[in-house]
Amino acid sequence: MSGMVMTLASFITGKIGDRFGFKPLLALGAVFWLAGMLGSAFCTELWQFFITQGLLQGIANALIFPLVVSLPAQWFLKYRAFAIGVVVAGCSFGGALATLIMYKMFAALGLKKTFAIYAAMNAICFIVALVLIKERRPSSRRPKIIWIDITFFKDPVFWSLGLCILFTVFGYLTPIFLLPTYVIDVIPGTSDFLSALPLMLLNFGAAAGRTSVGFIADRIGPVNALLISVSMSGLAQLLIWNFVKNYSGIIAFGVIYGFFCGCFISLTPAVCAQLYGSDRLAGLSGLTLFFNLPGNAAGAPLGGAILSGTGGNWHAVACYSGGMQVLGVLLMLYARFKKEPKLLAVY
Repeated sequence: MSGMVMTLASFITGKIGDRFGFKPLLALGAVFWLAGMLGSAFCTELWQFFITQGLLQGIANALIFPLVVSLPAQWFLKYRAFAIGVVVAGCSFGGALATLIMYKMFAALGLKKTFAIYAAMNAICFIVALVLIKERRPSSRRPKIIWIDITFFKDPVFWSLGLCILFTVFGYLTPIFLLPTYVIDVIPGTSDFLSALPLMLLNFGAAAGRTSVGFIADRIGPVNALLISVSMSGLAQLLIWNFVKNYSGIIAFGVIYGFFCGCFISLTPAVCAQLYGSDRLAGLSGLTLFFNLPGNAAGAPLGGAILSGTGGNWHAVACYSGGMQVLGVLLMLYARFKKEPKLLAVY
């Protein structure tokens, strides 16, 4: 629910941030985030968590995420993709670290104290971040709000990028949700920890990949890096996940897929800046998030439905999710060669 709220609201918050500046919205996002965390400390029913962790956290993410991923583009040109990659990788490392911390705190302190202490930790981080964050562009350069910018919708390059994201996300989440199930299915008797270990390594690999691919993208171009990373992600599913049946092979797949699978998230803002410039980047980043919504909502469930409908045929699942990402690459080729026809050009 949080992801869906963020996706739907990011288009609005990105436009407002482009017009009125980032700090007011980031501060408001911090308030919503802390309200969600503190509210969770007093939840006693499941529906209450949908409000605190779903609605409030979703609004907070919409106010924060499209702005922080577009801010480095104002300060970096030569190392733009790397800077954005570091920011997005911070989300991965922070989420992984938070999971470990809260797991231990829940066991030792209980729900109420855990959420209260974690909210205080978040508040300190927000204060430091808000002090340090600064926009480079003057207020006079902030564009007026154009809620529906039809120039994007008339541009085939925009649809090439959007459809690439759409199909990439459909193939992105299936291994993340189903990999522990796959381990148990092909290696019966595997413990809960060992079945979850490939997924843990996948997440750490994703954080490393999002940082590294930005460094590479600054040398070969963000569009080229997007095409290569999504291709590797899809091929890892088609050529590795399709055939590995032992634990070491599954670990290898988790690390390789993890390294490439999330790169499109950190590269998308850099690709948007490459294609359209950085002045409207927050609004455009929010707009591209709409293409994430179908895949986020239906990608993994469709993979599970294929698994059930084929009687547990994992080859069908791997071909579905890997094929979706390869299709996304093919659709992005139009934007790449429309903007830069030279095959080996840095773009």
